[in-house]
Amino acid sequence: MDEMSTVRTPSTRISARRLIVSATTAVVMLSLCLEASAQVRTARTVLVVYWGSESAPATQRQDAAIRNVLLAQTDVPVNYFAEYLETEEFPTEAASIALRDYIRLKFEARHVDVVIAVASAALQFVLRYRDELFPGVPIVFAATATPQPIVDRMVPGITGVLNDTPFSETLELALQLHPAIKRVFVVASAPSVKGYDERIRSALDSFSNRVELIYIKERTVPSVLAAVKSIPPQSLIFYTRYTPDEPAPNVYPESVARLIADVAPVPVYGVSESYLGNGVVGGMMRTSEALGGRLAETALQILKGTPAENIPISTVPTAPVFDWRQVERWGIDPSKLPTDSKILYRTPTVWEAYGWYIAGTILVVIAQLLLITGLLTHRERRRRAEGIVRARETSLRTSYDRIRQLAGRLINAQEAARASIAQDLHDDICQRLAMLSTAIDRLKNSSGGIQDADTQRVFASLARDTRATFESVRQLSHDLHPATLRVLGLVPAIKTHCTEVAKRHHVRVIFTTEGDLQHVPDDVAVCFFRIAQESLRNGIEHGAAHELTVALTKSGDDIEMTVSDDGRGFSLDSITPSGNGVGVVSMEERARAIGGELYIVSGAKRGTTIRIRAPLKPVQPASLPDDVTRTGSPSVVG
Repeated sequence: MDEMSTVRTPSTRISARRLIVSATTAVVMLSLCLEASAQVRTARTVLVVYWGSESAPATQRQDAAIRNVLLAQTDVPVNYFAEYLETEEFPTEAASIALRDYIRLKFEARHVDVVIAVASAALQFVLRYRDELFPGVPIVFAATATPQPIVDRMVPGITGVLNDTPFSETLELALQLHPAIKRVFVVASAPSVKGYDERIRSALDSFSNRVELIYIKERTVPSVLAAVKSIPPQSLIFYTRYTPDEPAPNVYPESVARLIADVAPVPVYGVSESYLGNGVVGGMMRTSEALGGRLAETALQILKGTPAENIPISTVPTAPVFDWRQVERWGIDPSKLPTDSKILYRTPTVWEAYGWYIAGTILVVIAQLLLITGLLTHRERRRRAEGIVRARETSLRTSYDRIRQLAGRLINAQEAARASIAQDLHDDICQRLAMLSTAIDRLKNSSGGIQDADTQRVFASLARDTRATFESVRQLSHDLHPATLRVLGLVPAIKTHCTEVAKRHHVRVIFTTEGDLQHVPDDVAVCFFRIAQESLRNGIEHGAAHELTVALTKSGDDIEMTVSDDGRGFSLDSITPSGNGVGVVSMEERARAIGGELYIVSGAKRGTTIRIRAPLKPVQPASLPDDVTRTGSPSVVG
């Protein structure tokens, strides 16, 4: 039996699991219900009693400020209610009793945790019916002065915020802004507020020695307006509040302030922010928002556990507040306003209203301009680059065509040179060598003695032919590459060549030098010699020149050569690589190869002048014979 009792079937395990899940769900639901119940129990009730109509602007602002602070709390949930004691619109006793009965019935089943009484009349109502309506409930009040029972600590559980009207501060501010004022007309009437007139006079009495204080005591609004219209210049109107003796519908201090400002010939200053926007210039004011916020903060302290009697009675600070439209209307210098002034209804300038939009638009426009400028600059650079590329392509194409044509001409010239050398070798050297061979054969077959006359004639002819052959071979070698250029240098080589040209072609060649030309690099020497050789040949063969001049000069680090002739000249436009100008083109290429510049001046029947100038690189001086002269007076050859 004991063994069997320990055996658990699957159905038993499932039932146990369901039981655990059900128990857990019940616990969670119970905790949620308890939490909700706790939240309901912890919600606190705050009742605000206002003195005045619910539609009064100041009351609405105060109510909004209190609500915003109280309802923004998350740790202390608040149920907020507001009631209104309208003793200005209805008989005081009747209004008080009616409100008492209404509150008793309305909150019969609800506990009130804090009562806020706004204004002295509301505080008197709350204190009068406290034991009946809110027994032992803490009270937070707003009043112009602390009631005597509270001062004497006869009433427990109460604290508050003093909101005394800044009469003297406002008038002082007005006189600072208008120092030439001689009279101040005071509009202050509140029949339902006990001692109101005495408070006004006591607060303004200190100004009687500075300006004339005139109190307007008319009983009706039309009579007040009539008195205001007759106020002389150099005056001010100091408006605190006005309530006619006979209550009138929709007649509030704010509406009376507007009526007065509409007909007043002088500026109007007031003590309540509710007057701003109704024609009042401004004044030292305790704002409704500041008062409502202070009351709500004090009530929260009580709700969080601080006893009311432990919270000291505080005050609401004043601040200068102005209507910008009235400041401009009465020509008040804005620089004279206090630095901490609050300006209302100021129409912002275009920059103030749309500054961010304007700045953003300007930045966008600047960015676009910079982008456009960048794009234009990039496009211009691209165009220049494309132009350079096209120019280089054209130059490369031209160079390519020129090189191709030169290659063809050079091949033809090479073949022509080979043909000329072959012809010279065949027609001259070979013939001479054949004659020498024949003469040697004759000598070989002759039977006479060496002194025989015929034999001597053969020897003499053989010697002449040998010398002629030697001269032909030497001339051919010299035309290909003169030995004097390699051994003696540029000046002797050109001078020797000029002598040979003059002798061979029966022309007059003048060669001159100037400067130290002993150390000329080999590549420069070869270039200058070939250009001189080609220039003289062209002048004689193509220009039919009779007198030619070669001038070689050293100037600083440069060497310059000028070859001139008196031939018939030629047109420079006819010089093309594909034509008969391969000589001129080769001279240009030689000059470019050593970093020089070649200039050609020629014209029909005006002769030709070829000038080359190139840098002279320092080289190790070559040893020259002592009898070689590189400088001196012009040499005339021919």
